[in-house]
Amino acid sequence: MDRNRLWIIGTVAVMLVVVVAGWFLGIQPQLNAASAASENLTTVKSQNAASERQLVALKSDFKGMGELTDKVTSLRKSVPSSAQLSTFVTEIDSLSSQYGVAVKTIAVSDAKAYTPPVAAAVAPAPGATPSPTPSPSASAAPVVVAPVAPAAPALVTNPKITAANFIAIPIDVAISGPYSNVLNFVKGLQNGQRLFLVTNLTTAPPSTKTDQAGAVEATVKGLVYVLLAQGTSTAGTK
Repeated sequence: MDRNRLWIIGTVAVMLVVVVAGWFLGIQPQLNAASAASENLTTVKSQNAASERQLVALKSDFKGMGELTDKVTSLRKSVPSSAQLSTFVTEIDSLSSQYGVAVKTIAVSDAKAYTPPVAAAVAPAPGATPSPTPSPSASAAPVVVAPVAPAAPALVTNPKITAANFIAIPIDVAISGPYSNVLNFVKGLQNGQRLFLVTNLTTAPPSTKTDQAGAVEATVKGLVYVLLAQGTSTAGTK
């Protein structure tokens, strides 16, 4: 009887050892692996969702890429990275034919470095009376306060535009033709492909007899601009 009980107890003990060993050696590692796989799956799903959002944003940005490229190309034609004066002369000739004026001379001066604008001082408001300086004997006199002058308008500048990379080239264009045609020509210059800032326009009666009614001789002074590429010297623009 005692011997059978010992066998039963031993058998049960062996079964418990087998169950415990099976749990730690077989089932528990599988559960850990399943839990790790579940965590990895969650991480991958999160990464995929983030990548999908980035892809949607990139697709949205890419839709406007063509428009931005066209804008950059247009701006580069307006303010190129080199003088490109021959192209501008061709534009002048085209405008002269379009508006019926004769180009007599085109004079180009040395390039000038960009000078940042300086805010102009704002004058006091009309009718403003400065505050009188009180004297020791007039301490009871009323104090007159002058109106506050308006603040100067803020200047719009870009720190990337400096005297080292932005230059202006003075150009004088002498033309002749009817006065209205001359004005149209000047307007065409200001609105042409190349940015041209008119700084002065003078007109005078023609020096020689002409059959054109209301003909004048005019000189248009202005500036074209160059935004040099990084590492480019200004020597080639003179």
